[in-house]
Amino acid sequence: MSSASQQSSATTWDEPPWTSWIETTQDALLILEAARRGLIPRVRRRLVDSERKLITSGSVFVFDEDESGIKRWTDGFFWSPSRILGNFLLYRETGKRGPGPKGTGPDDSADANASQSPENHSLSRPKTESTKQLGVDKLHERSLVTNSDKFKSGGLMKKTFSLSIGGVAQHLISYYRIEDVENGRLRSPSSLPELASLDISPEYLDKTHFRNPPKVEVGQDGVLRYGGEADEVEEKRGCPKLRSAI
Repeated sequence: MSSASQQSSATTWDEPPWTSWIETTQDALLILEAARRGLIPRVRRRLVDSERKLITSGSVFVFDEDESGIKRWTDGFFWSPSRILGNFLLYRETGKRGPGPKGTGPDDSADANASQSPENHSLSRPKTESTKQLGVDKLHERSLVTNSDKFKSGGLMKKTFSLSIGGVAQHLISYYRIEDVENGRLRSPSSLPELASLDISPEYLDKTHFRNPPKVEVGQDGVLRYGGEADEVEEKRGCPKLRSAI
């Protein structure tokens, strides 16, 4: 895996900040923690056209809304409406803009925080239909996007995660191709010793951040620590009630 050096707002990116597959909530939190510590650079401004070419299978980007001034993430691709997978929003690349709801064009991506807010909990599937989570089941994730002519052949998937720390939204945007995951070409952060060994900051573990809160343990020192993925994962098809914000 590769990590780019910290970039100033005037510097052009020549490689993605990180390359990986974000499989679970733990993976997302490890990336945010690494970015908080400066181990992975955060995006501090919008990508220019030349930098969008860096968006390929495995590319991972993190940004803080206040620091970057980015309120809506743009990447130049066309995407299907969002689908909720646990604490993530999932999109599939389409060949062109369709007649669907706002959020399917190249300049629209729904905010993952919207899927975690209390007012949207009623949109989730009944508990009896939820699936047991062993990490995030690759086959279950793939089942969220059925084959259709509107999807781009060999196109990308986009998986986003957001939470708010001190009232400031932090976002993770990741891209991958299904075949790269299935063929083991991309590794998850939790499988990389340099990231898996990081203690996730307690402020990232507040259960109010999540649609499906991970297990949290209190150590003998009284500090909260990540203890495992949620037992259940709820997934919800994209809905126009989700606000478009990144």
